[in-house]
Amino acid sequence: MRSGQLAAHQFLGTDTRSLKDIIRHDQLVLEPLGITNQDIANRMRYFTEKAAGGLGLQVVDDVFEVEREEHKGDIPCPFADNVQASKSITRVKNLRTGRSVSWSDLNIHLVDEHGFFEGHGAPFRVDPAEFVEVLEIKASK
Repeated sequence: MRSGQLAAHQFLGTDTRSLKDIIRHDQLVLEPLGITNQDIANRMRYFTEKAAGGLGLQVVDDVFEVEREEHKGDIPCPFADNVQASKSITRVKNLRTGRSVSWSDLNIHLVDEHGFFEGHGAPFRVDPAEFVEVLEIKASK
């Protein structure tokens, strides 16, 4: 995942920890919050779907500015599970806090199915604690 044709944008970034340690650390961040990978992926999916049909910037739920940037082509999941995701990027700004986060369509799959938020320094790293705050994610239970 660090280099090569598939991982040209480096899923592990500059993180020197093992893949297992990266995944476990992010799980340890979420556990005390009562938030699951699926809670985060579902919220990401919600905003991606809201942005998909619109043109340009949209306001969602009177709190979030949402924008989707479409790119041609797909990118395969690095876990070799035969999943291909659009290269599109969704950006969300929380109007209450002024903070923004962004993700690729592949990030939704990686978080949901693999609990993988990518390594520190990766261009598409999804910081779980930051996403919980910015996207105002509540525990599903």
